[in-house]
Amino acid sequence: MCAPMMAIGLLGSAVSAAGAMASANAQANAAEYNATVAKINARSERQKGGAQQEQIDNKYDRIEGQGIASAAKGGVDPGFGSAALTIFGEGFENRERDKGNAYVNAEGAAIANENKAKDYEQQAKAHRQAGMFSAAGSFLSGLGGAVKQSSALSLNG
Repeated sequence: MCAPMMAIGLLGSAVSAAGAMASANAQANAAEYNATVAKINARSERQKGGAQQEQIDNKYDRIEGQGIASAAKGGVDPGFGSAALTIFGEGFENRERDKGNAYVNAEGAAIANENKAKDYEQQAKAHRQAGMFSAAGSFLSGLGGAVKQSSALSLNG
């Protein structure tokens, strides 16, 4: 009678250990998925930054063209003097400043997502380790209970 009870206790411990591992693996898989999404988001932020820089170039090309046309229409040579400084000098500085801001903003958002991905990867690792320790603890606890029960029965028997 004692052997079947011990076997049931050990089987229960094994099932509990397997459940702990399955739960930890599910949490780790979710964290790994979130890490993958965060990495994709980082790439997307960089691509959006590149697209913004292209839009900024287009905007300043239009402004430059309008300035050239306005200067020429007014009988001013747009390639010399203050007209050239206004059209090309200030426009170039503004263009580069705006593009730099777009780059810094996109890169900052991308790095934030990469850091989030690293955090998720660490969470996945921690979940897997916790699952192993929990499973080992469940199994050893059940094994200890079976040994204790066996010892008690042999002392009483």
